[in-house]
Order: sequence, then structure tokens, then C-alpha cells
Amino acid sequence: MEVKEAEILLQNWKEVFLKLKEKDLRLAREPKTLYQIANATRQKHQDNSCCVHGIIEFSNYCTCDCMYCGIRKNNKEVKRYRMTIEEIVKQADNAVNKLGFKALVLQSGEDSWYTEEKLLLLVKRIREKCGVLIVLSIGDRPVSVYKNLYEAGAKSALIRFETANEKIYESMKEGKKLKDRLALINKLKELGYLVISGFLIGLPGQTEHDLMDDIRLTGDINPEMFSFGPFIPHKGTPLSKERIPTLDEVLTVIARARILYPESKIVVTTALETLDKKGGAKKGLMSGANSLMINLTPEKYRDHYEIYPGRKGMEQTVEDRIKEVLKLLESIGRAPTDIGLV
Repeated sequence: MEVKEAEILLQNWKEVFLKLKEKDLRLAREPKTLYQIANATRQKHQDNSCCVHGIIEFSNYCTCDCMYCGIRKNNKEVKRYRMTIEEIVKQADNAVNKLGFKALVLQSGEDSWYTEEKLLLLVKRIREKCGVLIVLSIGDRPVSVYKNLYEAGAKSALIRFETANEKIYESMKEGKKLKDRLALINKLKELGYLVISGFLIGLPGQTEHDLMDDIRLTGDINPEMFSFGPFIPHKGTPLSKERIPTLDEVLTVIARARILYPESKIVVTTALETLDKKGGAKKGLMSGANSLMINLTPEKYRDHYEIYPGRKGMEQTVEDRIKEVLKLLESIGRAPTDIGLV
């Protein structure tokens, strides 16, 4: 690219981002409601940037039997799948080098088929092809495994604690202890991982007090990004008849978290979007959130990663989903980061 051409391009981008910022500032003026105050707080402390990460769900096998999860090991109705190393690398290559993603979440159930050796190979192969932030979401693994994966090039981890209430945690995750999950999260931070963490909203037995404890525990962890979304019951779990939290309950948690932790990055989860498929993402962003994820799982597998039913975006192509997200962000004055403008 010639110097003059580069200068023109840079000037055009400056004009675009100035227009986005003006729109964002206008929408954040004179806040009155809780959500408006949270949005104004976000604008003041985080400006109008919005992280847009991609996620590849590479296996729905799981050795765990979490009460709330649709891919729990004892759900015999799930059509199980595993992507090969080659498939995952190809999908990552396309996401980064063609679609412009700069951060990718690699997510699976706790699937022991992917040994340390296979995971190391996967991370190394992706890093050879892609300049990308790799975010691991693979659950409980030995610290030594996470250490080696970090050294291989995976620098971030999505690992939620789900609830700060020990009794609820142990009732939801048989044989697991909250203290062990928190110890792993803290160890990952010590290793240098950029940790994304948070909780589920609306678990059976969860109180308003519990939710505030959940927000505070997330703040104490001081993660790179807050992640919390609604519990949506799945028919293949023991909690299939439990209530779904309302959209307002979820937005209130986002707003409170933003006000309490103004410098935080807060993701609008796909589960939140699923509660309101037409307006959930916008409402989340206008209540204090400033990050989104786009599902990049191949279409032939995507429907089978059903941790909860009716997930938003399953019927869309990746390209259409990107266009939808960029259009939404433009409409509310947000500047997308971690993705090229395609």
C-alpha cells in the first residue's frame, strides 16, 4: 500500500470512529434509570470500544454431570461430536486470516479424549498459522497442563465459577468443590493467563444476596472480562422444569456489575441474547456491557453443542452474523475491536 493511500485510509477510519463516538456519547447523556446510569458509567470509563470475539465449540463430550448443562454426560439424547485437530485449525485459520478475528475461544466439554499432547499440538498449529489470542475454555485440567498450554501460546482462559454459594455449587456439580475451582482460577492468573470468569443467573435456590456475592466474587477475581448469563433449563437435565430468569433480572446484574466495577469488560453472553433474540444484545450493551461473541463452530456441529435450548444465531451463517453484529454496533455508536471490519 502506498503511503498516500494509507494516509487516506487512516483519515477515513478516524472520521468513522469519531462519528461512532459522537453517537455513543449522545446515547449516554442524562442517565436516569439503573441501565442508563450503567451505560453512562461504561462510556465514561471504557469509551465506545466493544470487543468481538469468535468461539469454536470443538467437542460436546463431557465427563461431568452438571445439573444445569445440556451436554452433561448422562444426557443420552445428545448427538455427540468431536472436531479433529485439522478441522479446528482450518476453522481458526478462516476466522483469523479471512474474517479478521483477533481473539478466539476454543470451547469444549471436559473431554479427556483431547489429551495434553493433542491440546498442545492444537495450540501450536493455530499459532503457526494465526496471529490470534487463544482463549481456552476446557474446564478442569491439571495446572501443569495449563502451564504447558500457556507456554505453547494460549494466553487466555474462560473459566467461570458459576456461583459463589458453596451449597448451590456442590448441589449443581456433583463431586466438585467451589474452593477447588477458585484455586484453579487464581493459579491461572498467576501463570499469566488473561482470565474471563463469572457466574450463572437464576440457578435454583439463588437469592438476591447470592447474586450480589457473585458480582463481588467476580470483582475480587479481577478478571480480564466478566461473563455471566441466564440459566436456561434444558429438557435433558434434572432442572428441566425450573424457571427461566427474566431479561430484566439479567440486565440488572450487568448494570450493577458495571456500576460497582466501572473499568471492567462485560460480555453479552449468547444465553442473554437467547432470552430476547431480537433485542437482547442491544439491551445488554445499553445496560453496561461492552463485549460480544460470535459462534464460529461449523454448521454441521453447531446445533449439537446444546448446553441450553434455542440458542441465538444457530440458523445464521457466520458472515450474516458478523454483518448483524457490526450493524448493531454502528447503530449505538460502538467501535468493534478484536475483529476486522469486513
